[in-house]
Amino acid sequence: MKDTLSNMAEPSPGESDRHPLVFQVLEQWSQMIDYGEAQIARFGPRVDPALLRKTVQLQFNRTLVYWRMFRLMDLPPEIISNIFHLVVWSTGHPSRGVKQRLRLTWVCSAWRQLMIEDTMIWNAIWFHEAPPYERSWEWFKRAGSTRLDIRINEVDRKWAKVQDNHKFTAQKMSDILDKLFTKLPQIRMLVVIVDNWPPALTVIQRLQAAGNAGIPINIERLEIHRTGTPYVWIGPGFDTQGHRDPAILFGGQTHRLKYLCLSGIHIDFNNTLLSNLTTLDLRNLAIDASPSLQRFREILQNSPRLDKLTLDGCAPQPEEKPFSHAPIDLLHLKTLILGSFSLSYACFAVSQINAPRVRDLTLMSLTGSDYTPLITVLTPKFNEVRILTLYGVEVDMNPLGKKAFVRWLESMPELGYTRLARMKMEVLRAFAEDPMDYRSFSEDGGPSMADTTTRRVLCPKLQYMEVQTLLPATIVEFCQVRKEIGVPMKKIYLNTPWAESLKSEHLRELMQEAALYIAPLGSNTQEETKLLSEGWEA
Repeated sequence: MKDTLSNMAEPSPGESDRHPLVFQVLEQWSQMIDYGEAQIARFGPRVDPALLRKTVQLQFNRTLVYWRMFRLMDLPPEIISNIFHLVVWSTGHPSRGVKQRLRLTWVCSAWRQLMIEDTMIWNAIWFHEAPPYERSWEWFKRAGSTRLDIRINEVDRKWAKVQDNHKFTAQKMSDILDKLFTKLPQIRMLVVIVDNWPPALTVIQRLQAAGNAGIPINIERLEIHRTGTPYVWIGPGFDTQGHRDPAILFGGQTHRLKYLCLSGIHIDFNNTLLSNLTTLDLRNLAIDASPSLQRFREILQNSPRLDKLTLDGCAPQPEEKPFSHAPIDLLHLKTLILGSFSLSYACFAVSQINAPRVRDLTLMSLTGSDYTPLITVLTPKFNEVRILTLYGVEVDMNPLGKKAFVRWLESMPELGYTRLARMKMEVLRAFAEDPMDYRSFSEDGGPSMADTTTRRVLCPKLQYMEVQTLLPATIVEFCQVRKEIGVPMKKIYLNTPWAESLKSEHLRELMQEAALYIAPLGSNTQEETKLLSEGWEA
């Protein structure tokens, strides 16, 4: 059918397959097809070959005419728009959504008209093409008065090799915000990714100025990522305004804010009202720019339904812990990410929260010392973990460290999915240990259950893994030691672009251990989604 349609001549202007005679012929064909199918069902192999050929030919002809008539357009416009919405919003990554919108407008003039008139199609705008962003501004225009989701990327790897000409300055960012803020009350989500301080500070300061001017701000999700050298501003152009005198977010209009991510950029935490957050994501902030311990605890206390907490190179400023300093209850916290801390600071950060229902736990970039004490602190705290991420976590596998690590794994019996990167095989071998070997004596010094003849298995539900920057031999050995204790891996997900560096022989070796897949970019695998949602009652 595809070959036939592709070789047919394009319809000429005004030509239509919707003539009344065409519908009459289609009705006759349908009756003949129904008769032929009934005879085929009745007689099977004994059916008249001529009738079989005629029925198949009529089925083909009818389908061909249906394609030519394009019967989708018989549906009401609102139904077609809903179908378009599903196509556009069902993609796993924003870049695919951009392509889907464009492709839908290329099909025919009728689809293009429906698409352009539907403001909901164009309200997710990603400024990632080269300046002057003609496509993005056209989408901004088409979105009309609907709510807007805005993403701004400073550079894109698909641009020309020399990208410095596209680097944002404070003035360039301000020029973009001048246009965007004509619809500021409509913006629901704002994500900004830049390299240097000036454009990042410009965003914060302009939002503060707009709020102070009384312009309604209804942003529910704000992400500002400064990806350059973290923590400090070094070099010419240093501006104390906004850096040493941080802005009050939105000028105080934060009543609708639910999702806050600040990476390498800070605000006036003490004077910014933050409450009822569902996501708090703080990364790469200097210690003196981080919220005070009291303010951090207030934010958590005022966000009882917090769903995700990320502390990566940023946590509350440490101070002497009062005796009455009880951890904050976060009974709805599902995802916790901790990274880039010293040992003592990591233990301090963990001590601030009580989140027994965490399902997705991430530890990353914890190196430079033995983090066994942190593992010991974590062991009694998160017993419902389903997904565990270990990226560059240093644990000495001496007798004390191995015992602590095994006891920690034993405390997570529901673990079903692990993400691994930059981990030593001596640490990963602990997943195959018998936990009873580390219980030769009970806590009071008496004998325990170590004499049992039944071998216990750590993480018996662990069947899926996602890997990057690990030696293929390490992945293979990990799968083999798990298989030896009776719990083989079912799937191995490889992250891109690291997967592209693997040789074909490495891929064949991995495929002998488990089914091999490429992890979806920017979204969860189906197993992650299931583990996060299964049995969860908010």
